[in-house]
Amino acid sequence: VLFRSGNAAVVDPGDGAVVQAALQQRGLKLVAILVTHHHPDHVGGLPLLTRHWQGVPVLGPRAEAQKIPGLTRLLDDGERVQLPELDLDLEVLAVPGHTLGHIAYHEAKQGLLFCGDTLFAGGCGRLFEGTPQQMYGSLQRLAALDGGTRVYCAHEYTLSNLDFARAAEPGSATLRSEIERVQALRARGEPSVPSTMERERR
Repeated sequence: VLFRSGNAAVVDPGDGAVVQAALQQRGLKLVAILVTHHHPDHVGGLPLLTRHWQGVPVLGPRAEAQKIPGLTRLLDDGERVQLPELDLDLEVLAVPGHTLGHIAYHEAKQGLLFCGDTLFAGGCGRLFEGTPQQMYGSLQRLAALDGGTRVYCAHEYTLSNLDFARAAEPGSATLRSEIERVQALRARGEPSVPSTMERERR
């Protein structure tokens, strides 16, 4: 949930009850729902939220519109999403691989990336629909963003991703240091997300 001045937007609401509770707890008005792809753990909360917040815009990939009921604005690569209530001007990036129509939302001014299941901290999403070449191209596109960009992926998979990376590069001091950093965060009950693009490039 992104919020500012009493207004909020949510990205990939897999569980509507959790989102609704967070909105109520903070006294926020939902002004937009952004969707990256069609998987149930990213859209499962749409029915509850759109019933409670009637008329709220639901934005998502045109290429997956048949698989995401309730989209009110269909997005293509290069389009912009402006949410003035949150001072956000997001660019839509097509990042196929995990699914064929997967998109990400990039806010250059504030250095934000909402990348769904394309890029994770320490890894990337599984190839359910796309090819390795598509995923590689998508990751290269994201890697070209400014190093300070904060990477908001959709799942807390960091430690398992880093464990796999260590198996691939057992002598990496960078990986060893990152695993220790994330283990300390998780031991304190803190999330490893967001990461940064600079960290992910390393």
